[in-house]
Amino acid sequence: MPARFPLLAALTLFLGGCASPTGSAGKVTAWNPLTWFSGSEGRGAGRADERQAKARDAVIEAAQKTAHETAEALASAPASRPVEVARESAGVTVTLLDQAAGPLTAEESARIREQVRKLLSDNDALRREGEQLREDHREAVGVLSGKLQQAEAGRAAATKDLQAAFARENELANTLRNQRFILWGVVILAAIGYLGVLYLRFAYGGVPSAIGRGLAELRTKNPDAGNLATSIFDSYLNRAEQRRIARNT
Repeated sequence: MPARFPLLAALTLFLGGCASPTGSAGKVTAWNPLTWFSGSEGRGAGRADERQAKARDAVIEAAQKTAHETAEALASAPASRPVEVARESAGVTVTLLDQAAGPLTAEESARIREQVRKLLSDNDALRREGEQLREDHREAVGVLSGKLQQAEAGRAAATKDLQAAFARENELANTLRNQRFILWGVVILAAIGYLGVLYLRFAYGGVPSAIGRGLAELRTKNPDAGNLATSIFDSYLNRAEQRRIARNT
């Protein structure tokens, strides 16, 4: 076997591994700076999702406390049909928010009851304290709402970057797949060509040589049989093939 064929096979396997978009060749490696930031968009999208989730949880907790304020105030309202409807709706809202965010702590529940008590008080000073507490809570709610909006905007931008990165990486992967396809096509053609060369060498070198030596031995042992075999072969072979056989007789 020619030395260059094993070399071509080894080179093909090496390049095939380099062109592979999966496996060890597709991992981030310390020795290749081009891979260091290949997943940065995905990590950025993950962090954006985490920030959005935290901001959403904070808003839900704020809404939960406001719902408890509503239920607490309605508990002290004079009985009427609208109040009854509002109490039922507030109770369902409180139940759902408690389920989603977890129950309030004893300290939080006490603070809400104290705030509502002051807001409903006939004492002006107490009522002003309650209003201040409520205003502080509403300002905190506004801050949380703004953070949620920022987190949602950041997530949208990160998602857009991730989609662009996916399209870019997919284009690169397709380029590598095309290169690998072409590479393996070249290898297959080279293998077919090599097998063809082996066949030609065997068919036009080995067989005529073997026939020539066989005819020579047959003529030595039985001249008549050797001449008969020669005439039979001559009837099926062209002159070039006959000359190649004759050189080995």
